[in-house]
Amino acid sequence: MARKSITQGSRQDPGFIRDPDGFINVPVSKETREQLHALKVSMQVASQAEVIEKAIAIVSAIDAAVRK
Repeated sequence: MARKSITQGSRQDPGFIRDPDGFINVPVSKETREQLHALKVSMQVASQAEVIEKAIAIVSAIDAAVRK
């Protein structure tokens, strides 16, 4: 299956997202922004978007396990 390419201005599909669907732009606290950056470094990933994708996958797996 071919990957969809998305654009928003000059932004391209970053490649780590299996099924790109768009962008989110939400306000966050200073602490959240700092922790997001710290996780990016700790996880050794290229972007904060990748941290969010991975974090959501982890939290979703925990949620599914707890619901069993």
